[in-house]
Amino acid sequence: MNAPRLHAGPSAWTRSQMEADRSWMCTLDADEIDDVRRALSIARSTGRPPAALTAADFPLPVLGARIRRLVRELDEGRGFELWRGLPVDEWSLEERQTAYWCLGMHLGRPIVQNARGELLGSVMNTTGTDPQTNANSRFYHTNAAAPFHVDGADVVGLMCVRGAKEGGASLIASSTRIHDEIVRRRPDLVPLLFEPLWFDHRGERNAVTGEPYWVTSICGWSGDKLSTMYLRNFIESGQRYPGAPPLTARHRELFDLIDALAASDELCLSMDFRPGDIQWLNNHVILHSRTSFVDWPDPGRRRWLLRLWLNLEKRDRFTDTYGFYGIATDPIAA
Repeated sequence: MNAPRLHAGPSAWTRSQMEADRSWMCTLDADEIDDVRRALSIARSTGRPPAALTAADFPLPVLGARIRRLVRELDEGRGFELWRGLPVDEWSLEERQTAYWCLGMHLGRPIVQNARGELLGSVMNTTGTDPQTNANSRFYHTNAAAPFHVDGADVVGLMCVRGAKEGGASLIASSTRIHDEIVRRRPDLVPLLFEPLWFDHRGERNAVTGEPYWVTSICGWSGDKLSTMYLRNFIESGQRYPGAPPLTARHRELFDLIDALAASDELCLSMDFRPGDIQWLNNHVILHSRTSFVDWPDPGRRRWLLRLWLNLEKRDRFTDTYGFYGIATDPIAA
């Protein structure tokens, strides 16, 4: 059993700290934007589609320094950044996709996001089906408010193509800070963070075991790094499978506390997306969510985010030992 200990590193931030120091919002300067323009021209000249391009096809001698700082910030710092300033108004949709894909290739290795093998996914309301009432539905296909959760890769990137008519704000919270607050406030619940639970694949199957669920714990340590995998609705719908260890009242008390802390004024940081914005999040240390939104009546104006899941070159999180994160063909989505 892991003895309770605090993380207390830079990823254990509070909302007030991030509002006081907004260095996480990075506006690209003119030289960096010109660098992206040149790289996009080079990539387009290859004649290959975005998914066939590599980082070498998109050289960034100027922006490369910021990308290296971003990787360090994601892995060793606060765990997130918002990039602003890409000249998306002058680009076609394919050019936006190409630029975004290639920027991601400079960060890490793209992995598939669902059983269809998507590497560049779309977050858009296409079903309207509430995942709270349909265990096989996904929040990213609806306009419903999403619960706080993580995605199935080291890093998730979201690029705004179009915003909503109303709502749809991005919400994030430090999962390491949440862990520390549980240690401080409810040390009796800490052991439950490190016990195996069944997580539902929501209509898909584990690429290794063939089962419609996978088994891991919410938290785990790898040296001095804490990793959190929290998807409450996946844990609760995992109860539908025979043999799943039953959730107890104490489990639900823990989930309620995690949800309350994530949504609290103390920890929850909100940000709006503008077209061209890119949000980068380290899933091991950040929980993310969004508010519900109202779409434009015209389908061509619907809120639309492009999504990348990326694994970093350096991977030393506890979840690797469960055989999940390292499997490119074994996706999850919240």
